[in-house]
Amino acid sequence: MSKLLIFLVVILIVLALRVPIYISLAVSSMVLGFITLGDAYTPFLIQKMFSGVNNFTLLAIPLFMLTGELMNNGGLSERLLDFANCLVGWIHGGLGFVCVVTCCFLAAILGSSSACAAMVGAILVPTMVKRGYEKNFSGAVVAASGCVGPIIPPSSSAIIYAVAAEQSVSKLFVGGYVPGLMIGVVFCIYIYIQAKRKGFPAEKKPTLKEIAVSFRSALVPLLLPIIIMGGILSGMFTATESACVAVVYCMIVSCFIYRSIRLRDLPDIILRSAKGACVVLAVMMTANFLGYILTLSQIPQTAAAAIRAMTDSRIVFLLMVNIILIIAGMFLDAASAIVILTPVFLPALQIYGVDPIFFGVMMTVNLMIGVLTPPVGLNLYVVSSVANLDIMVLAKEAIPFMIMLVLIVLFMVLFPGAVTFLPNLIG
Repeated sequence: MSKLLIFLVVILIVLALRVPIYISLAVSSMVLGFITLGDAYTPFLIQKMFSGVNNFTLLAIPLFMLTGELMNNGGLSERLLDFANCLVGWIHGGLGFVCVVTCCFLAAILGSSSACAAMVGAILVPTMVKRGYEKNFSGAVVAASGCVGPIIPPSSSAIIYAVAAEQSVSKLFVGGYVPGLMIGVVFCIYIYIQAKRKGFPAEKKPTLKEIAVSFRSALVPLLLPIIIMGGILSGMFTATESACVAVVYCMIVSCFIYRSIRLRDLPDIILRSAKGACVVLAVMMTANFLGYILTLSQIPQTAAAAIRAMTDSRIVFLLMVNIILIIAGMFLDAASAIVILTPVFLPALQIYGVDPIFFGVMMTVNLMIGVLTPPVGLNLYVVSSVANLDIMVLAKEAIPFMIMLVLIVLFMVLFPGAVTFLPNLIG
């Protein structure tokens, strides 16, 4: 445990100095490797870092990021927003419902919380304020609704966990449906209660013709998640190949059907998505080396033994893990937390009989609490920048949404079958 303590101290110090996360992981891993093996680990340094990204599954991450860029620039997200407005905008607090439903649509395409929050926030927060909604409440709704991005498949967090834990990407994708829909329903109930209490307006009820027109306009982007998950579940293509299909589909739609993107704009769009993907892949590269050093240091086995000495209860173990994840999510983004903590907890899963698929979904949902909590709070920063809101006031307004996420995690701990029954159906 002394090695684990040294590792934690080193990485916390480096992170406190605002060193990029992938460099922080590399430095702390090298310190731990030197303590464990001296300089004997150095011949494996480059090899392990290279193998960290030499994985076909990880190719899905930059491709889904490119899909998001194409959707955003091609106006597909606005079509989804208009359709969501026709579906639920006429309910009290309808624009809040529109935010949640649109984020669910986008989550089924993008798999990113910050992308969902950025796309919806830039359009919806000013609109909500004009219609009489409180500005801070509007921002909190957008920031919280973005949380469903990595939960409803396809999910970049699920892909990262699948690689780290050597689990099925398809099962992790399917496992995200139930908690993702639960989050959407619970958020909508809270928004409705607040709308009735504060007198937030409802939008005009659309006619059947207006619904049909908005559906026809949104049909093309709505088909994308059906193509992605339908292809994966039918065995037509893998998760990575589905990301390729998504990119080609969005490119054809945006460039040749809607003609909202010109061919000369594609290099800039590809470059922006590549820059974002490089950050994630750099983390995966150094995290693979970290996992190698952790294994050689026997830290996962030591941690599992220490946890087992404290309790024999599966529920108590999961509650302890969730507390650790909430704290980690306050300081690390979801991808970094997954690659650091998954190797530590994996040996304990067998001891307590925890399904690795369930654990991956639970970890993803839990770490979404972190996007609403300072000091990292990625969604808070995204919404505060696009809507010009004070981040601390926004964080305070988001507290009820954090509580709802915690309650959903507790429900998952007590009733894991609600998460695993869909993945179990696909064999």
